[in-house]
Amino acid sequence: MRTHIGFSAGVNRYQEPGLMQLLGAEMGLHPRITGWHAMPQAQLEGDVFLGKQRYTSTESGSINGVTNIETRWRGLLPLFGSTSPQVGFSSGVAVHTLWNDLRGRSSTGAGGYERSAVQLWLPVRWASGDVWELDAGLLMYGRHSSKLSEASKGYDDIVNTQHRGQYAQVSMKVPSSNGDGSLKPFVRYTHLADSNEAVMGGKYWVEPESQRWQIGAVWEFNTP
Repeated sequence: MRTHIGFSAGVNRYQEPGLMQLLGAEMGLHPRITGWHAMPQAQLEGDVFLGKQRYTSTESGSINGVTNIETRWRGLLPLFGSTSPQVGFSSGVAVHTLWNDLRGRSSTGAGGYERSAVQLWLPVRWASGDVWELDAGLLMYGRHSSKLSEASKGYDDIVNTQHRGQYAQVSMKVPSSNGDGSLKPFVRYTHLADSNEAVMGGKYWVEPESQRWQIGAVWEFNTP
């Protein structure tokens, strides 16, 4: 079994078009396991991001220093006769989580609240083996929680479900001169459609359509 550890830095921009934006820098930790004896052809991967972002909205003003935590966990197996997920096509299952801390008051005095989500994805990857990785995924199920009671005593917390979403990522591997690691710049786009409607206070609440761009680079070390 071989373990690879990566560290990243980048920028994350999340938008709900016409409603709000979260923009800021983020750092990441990226473990990867290959050659696991129980499933030697499998590749197990994780991404853990911590960011500090600026919230802006045309209606509720702005908030600085919003904490954003995102995690992704994947298990991939080779397809179409490939012997490794590092070459050719692979697929499997992925679980993503998201958490924003918007608690407090905005520049206009509007109250904020925590938002969190858990999502199940179907990931697909094509890898050239040496340089390129192309990743894509389809959302199978998402559960989004909004703690609206933190924004106003007259609100209850709500949960929405999401069933339509896609992501795509392109990354390029640049090996170090001594072979101990590699630099992997990446660009990622994620889109989520409107959720279902949840009823609260006699009104229907929807988690609106969103899009997220992430640009950065991972420095990955090869462990013995």
